[in-house]
Amino acid sequence: MRTLPWPLADDEISAVHRRLRRDYCKWDIYHRGQSNLLPDVIVLSEQEHELLARTAREVWLALRELETQVVGAPEVLEAMGVPKALVPLLATEGPESPRISRCDFHLAAGGQWLISEFNEDGPGGYAEAHGLGEVLTNDWGERFPGLAAAGDLRQALVDTLKPYGRIGLVYPTAYTEDLQQIALIADWLRAASLDAVTGSPANLVFRDKQAFVFDQAIDALFRYYPGDWIAELPNLDTWAQAARSLPMINNLAALAAQSKRFYAAADHHGLSLSESSRATLARWLPASHYLEPELKESIVAGRTQWVIKSAFGRMGDTVRLGIAHSPQAWEEAIDRALADAEPHAVQARFDAAPMWFSSGLGYATIGLFLVDGHFAGYYSRVSPYPLINYDACHVATLVETAGTTG
Repeated sequence: MRTLPWPLADDEISAVHRRLRRDYCKWDIYHRGQSNLLPDVIVLSEQEHELLARTAREVWLALRELETQVVGAPEVLEAMGVPKALVPLLATEGPESPRISRCDFHLAAGGQWLISEFNEDGPGGYAEAHGLGEVLTNDWGERFPGLAAAGDLRQALVDTLKPYGRIGLVYPTAYTEDLQQIALIADWLRAASLDAVTGSPANLVFRDKQAFVFDQAIDALFRYYPGDWIAELPNLDTWAQAARSLPMINNLAALAAQSKRFYAAADHHGLSLSESSRATLARWLPASHYLEPELKESIVAGRTQWVIKSAFGRMGDTVRLGIAHSPQAWEEAIDRALADAEPHAVQARFDAAPMWFSSGLGYATIGLFLVDGHFAGYYSRVSPYPLINYDACHVATLVETAGTTG
């Protein structure tokens, strides 16, 4: 893995930005006055790409085995932080539906790849994952010889939704950053001659057995709305009916896999997993445990070895690294987490390998989109410190084609 600055002049970089705004609904290019698109490329060799894609699928399959264990166990779901009102819905056998996932790979300082977590509930980053690589290789391909954008997230998504008629796309309508994701997906579907209607999850209704969004009948639902928020919706009964009868991408069972406690559930509750799945998860994911009072003493003493995460934190907003805290501040952070209404998990910390970018030293996470467990594209981010959160910048990931040397 290596980095490569964009071989583009300032006006050409501006042209890339305009294309992303116009054609890929990437409206929030600037964050706090700075571009959140790094003018660099992360370059993977073919072998690295194949390893990551193969590993992501293996781990995804192991997590599906774990998911089947937890969705039928209400006490496990509640311990993982799933709102009590939603627990019965996760076990509901609705129509078989596709799953869109994204996993985050990190290269540890010793050269080992590790997955910090999977985003299963409603992964975002479609414009950055598909549009950024496509614009660079289509518009400026001669500047990036021997490099290609791997996967085709747009086509994978269209193919997944093609069997349905009209698709209802629901999202948190108060957030423009979520609107841009849904607007892009709606554009992709309509360009493929598929019907799409967008709205709030509160706009979902049933008349007899037919689902509607804004009085338009829909045949499937694309849910870009946090599953744990559904418990607070005024039409929760409607969502219970949807869970039973409507193809939903992603279905509500994905909420179980979204919990940061999911990875510790098998050991904590003594669930029965195959030896191969246990070995796969142990190989690629750092050790995780439920944060509970009896662990406090050892977690305080081993401050530099641990990370705290709330069950349903997003964009790194609740992640706390022990190594970044003083001993007193770390103990206080643990006490706050233990007192919080939302349960927390602790995960073993690892040293991520830094990389040089045009802006300086940075830490990268290589995100992989999976559609039903199959690689569909890269969504990578970079931070100046070893924590990827809402301040991270987006960076294109390209793969060396045959015969290319780094």
